[in-house]
Order: sequence, then C-alpha cells, then structure tokens
Amino acid sequence: MHRIQVKKGDVILSDKEIGEYAYIVESGKVAVTDRASSLGSYTLGPGDMFGEYGLIEEATHYSTAVAAEDSLLVVISQSDIEEKSAIADPLLSLFLDFFMDRCHNLTLKHYGTDEQIQTFSSRRHHREKRLQTSSEELVQRFKIKDELQAALENSEFELFFQPIISLRGGFTSGFEALIRWNHPEKGLLTPYHFIDMAEQTDMIGEIGNWVFKDACLKAKEFNDQASKLRSPEVFVSVNISAKQFSEPDLVERFKTIARETDVKPDHVELEITESILMADTNGAKEMLQELKKFGFKIVLDDFGTGYSSLSYLHKFPIDKLKIDRSFTHAMLDDQDSQEIVRAIAGLSHNMNLEIVAEGIETMEQLSLYRDLDCHFGQGYLISKPLPIDQVYQILGTRMSFGEAK
Repeated sequence: MHRIQVKKGDVILSDKEIGEYAYIVESGKVAVTDRASSLGSYTLGPGDMFGEYGLIEEATHYSTAVAAEDSLLVVISQSDIEEKSAIADPLLSLFLDFFMDRCHNLTLKHYGTDEQIQTFSSRRHHREKRLQTSSEELVQRFKIKDELQAALENSEFELFFQPIISLRGGFTSGFEALIRWNHPEKGLLTPYHFIDMAEQTDMIGEIGNWVFKDACLKAKEFNDQASKLRSPEVFVSVNISAKQFSEPDLVERFKTIARETDVKPDHVELEITESILMADTNGAKEMLQELKKFGFKIVLDDFGTGYSSLSYLHKFPIDKLKIDRSFTHAMLDDQDSQEIVRAIAGLSHNMNLEIVAEGIETMEQLSLYRDLDCHFGQGYLISKPLPIDQVYQILGTRMSFGEAK
C-alpha cells in the first residue's frame, strides 16, 4: 500500500477500464459516478473506499471517480490483498475469494457488456476449480487440527531425548527434547510429518506448552536420578518456535510451569533461532532477559545460517551457540565452511559463550570440534534420539564412539 496526492479535477479511475487498484480517501473529497449503484452519483470523504473492483483479477470498473478537491488517497493493489489473504486465517481467505468472485459475477450479469460476460465466463472454470481446491484444503486442515487436538487429549505425543555430551570429557551433559507422535494409524511420526501443520492450524502453542511442561518434568526426574547416582547434573533443551515466542504470556507461563514441576530453571535450556531475534529485536531482548533472570539458559540454534553476527550477540543474553549441522557436514570437504566454524569457535570463546556442535556423524568431525575446544557435541555418532527408558540407562555414563548408530 502507498499514498498518492491528487489535485481537484484529476480523474482517478474511469468506467469500463480494467481495474488495478482500490482507494481509501485519507483527506479531501472524491466525486463518483457509479452505474452499478442505485445512487448513481455521490461524494466520498475521509475513510471511504471506492474502486473496489480493482481488487478483482481482470475485473473492470463500473464507475468514474474524480477528485472534488485536493485529496490524499491510500492506494491498495491486487497484490496487497493477495499477500494479506495468504497469511490470513484460511477460512477468512476462502471467504474473501468467494465473496469477491460472487460480487463480480452478479455485477456483470446486471451491468456488464456481452464481451465482459464472455471473458469472465471463460475464466469461470479456473476460478471454480481454485475455490474448490481451497475449500478442500480448508476441510483437510480442520481435520488435521482435530487429530492434533485429539493427540493431546489422548496422550499420543511423547518426548525422545538426544544426548548432548561434553567434548572435553565424554560424559552426557544434557539432552535435546524432541517430540514424536504415536499416531494410532500411521505409527511413530517425527516432527517432519506434523509440525508445519501444527503451525498452520495454530496448534503449535498448545503442543509447545505440552512439550515444555513434559521437558521440565523429565529434567527434574533426570536430575533426581543423577543425584542418587552421584553423577553430574544434566540439562534438557527445548525448541521454542517463533509463534510460541510471539505469545505475550510466554514468560509468565514458562515461569509458572517451572514452579509447578519443581524443576531448577538452570536445568532447562530454551533453543531459539536467529529469525526470532531479528523479528522484534527490542521485544526479544526484554523477553530473553526476563527468562534468563528467572534462571533458564538461552541457546541460539542453527547459528551461522541466519541474519545475526557474533558482534551483534552482546545485545542478547545468550548462553550457548549451536553450530548448524550444515557446517558440520561440509567442513571436512569445504575450506570456507571450516573457516566459518573456526571463526565462530574463536570468537565465542572470547565472548564467553559455550558452543554446541550438532550433526556430528563421523570421528573426523568429532576430532575437529575437539581440536577447536568446543564444549558440547550432538549427533548420530554419539547417539540417536532415545525413548525415556533408554535415557536412564546412560545417565552418569561416559559415551563410547564407533560407527554412527
């Protein structure tokens, strides 16, 4: 959207021309002659809209609009509407498409020329097919949302835990909590099969709350067991989605859950991505400071693939950086990737940030990270994600390495 200024007497749009824009009067007055309106002619002032047929693909205007005085107009394009529709609630988006199509069709029948009616009719099949597809997608989305809701209610979700070891000593230092769905028909599903749909159906908040609470419970249980074994304390890291992070009550909700589960906050690490920091820098800084003050550890996930830089990190209360697995996989064969990893490691040490290297699958990768004095490692060489019963078997143990498991 943008603004334009028009002078008194300027023609803004003409009857029968193909539309491109609609307009909202911000200041001034606009005289409209409208053959599709029972009024025939009228004057519009601030807040009024005209030229709405400009927002329908291939539609023509049924009015002429002339500035009655010097005016300031807000211009809305078809692409503006398409962009907003794409990110709107699917039901609202479908209704908008259907409503605009129906209005155009009815107006054509009463006021359109034979040529306009023929042109519109030739595109009718394509429009109907698109609307039908949208309807089917919407129905499917509601179905999946119901399945996800039922999964929560029926305790079909469970957490697996991928060990994170100390690269300096080999002991298990913590775990990343990873959700799995025990689907009644499809079996055990990884997040790849349902997290995107959880985002699209706005179920990610409820699922994220469940993950966080269960991770806190498990962190408490793991450390109670570690205390009995007289082994070092361990942490559990939890991935926080951008939608979760945007929820205004997230900080207080996480604090409440931590108190209810009686977990020590510093046994829980919150993994966020760089895009969260960049979306609302000041807001993210405040939230992270509150979470850090309460005792949670903050981990910046997938570092090196986003927008920020190490020199920018001093603005945020970050405790750890997770080097993205893409660098781990490439660094033995790609000199640039290896130099990036070296730079991240060196500057992180200077900034007193701990480093987690993820995606480790070979001894060569492990050795290189040890040579760079990285603190923690994670990947299939060390262990795949484990169900809860197997986690207790490795608490307090030193990991041994061979081929990827």
